[in-house]
Amino acid sequence: MNPGVFDVIDMMTGYQPAAALTAAARLGVFDVLADAPLPADAVAARLGTEPRATRALLDALTGLGLLGTDDGGYTAAPVARRLGRDGDLRLIAEKEAFFAEAWLSLADSVRTGRPRLDPWRSRLAADPEQVRRFLEALVVLARETGPDLTRLPGVGPGVRIADLGGGLGSYAVPLAAAGAQVTLVDLPPVAEWARDRLAGSGVPGHIEVRAVDLLGPDAAERVGTDAGYDVVLLAHLLHDLGDDDCAAVLQVAATVCRPGGQAVVFELPGDPPGAFGPMFDLMMRVETEGRARRADELVALLRAAGFTGVHESSAYRRPHGVFIASR
Repeated sequence: MNPGVFDVIDMMTGYQPAAALTAAARLGVFDVLADAPLPADAVAARLGTEPRATRALLDALTGLGLLGTDDGGYTAAPVARRLGRDGDLRLIAEKEAFFAEAWLSLADSVRTGRPRLDPWRSRLAADPEQVRRFLEALVVLARETGPDLTRLPGVGPGVRIADLGGGLGSYAVPLAAAGAQVTLVDLPPVAEWARDRLAGSGVPGHIEVRAVDLLGPDAAERVGTDAGYDVVLLAHLLHDLGDDDCAAVLQVAATVCRPGGQAVVFELPGDPPGAFGPMFDLMMRVETEGRARRADELVALLRAAGFTGVHESSAYRRPHGVFIASR
């Protein structure tokens, strides 16, 4: 790729569509246009916004394809309705708006090697509601863009799976729906939220939730080591951790996995070529104490934890990296 001047200018102004979308969601544009077309003046009247600025925003959203027009005024595209107050994509919009502030200090993170946000545990204690909504956004992202882990070899009815750092059940729910017996493990506040959400999932009998600090001294014992798990899943977890904590969590995975069982690690590797992996690595460095590790680093970490036959599954395409290892 050899970008020209206009390509570079597009990069510089890339924040503008995101800002327009987020402003519209927060103002309620997609809510008032959900049911019927409205002219700009009527939208402004309902929102209590300045009419000319409102029209400018509506026209920008139309140019982005989020709104359409007809004789009655502006209409919300089907996907844009999911950006309304109770829409699932609204969760992602708010998540990205929160992290955008940290990205404005990217130069400081590169200069110092330190993230701009407080560690995950500190944020969980200081603002649990923001963390909960972030985890709800991850459920939406997993459903819309994540890999179908039910296609993994060895996953099926009766298989015992430990979902380490499983959040609100993004992957536990589809795995349980496929017949697996899933134990979802996460920090105490997250585990309680997961129990509440899974109560309405339709598969609560196939999912057990355990509140465990995976960095605690008794983590493996609390996850459960009696019979060992057939599969230990670490989905979108390791990139949040520094190297020492990453190794410690993988050691827990090795301890609770039965002989002959397998570990499955789903990550978005930080490898080039292309911008996605390196940009995700930058994201982790500005937002967390972790990083997006390259594929060879993930393989080495699994081997160091005692796993063998480590390989990246060819059934999944990048940016998804699904690594499978035997115990």
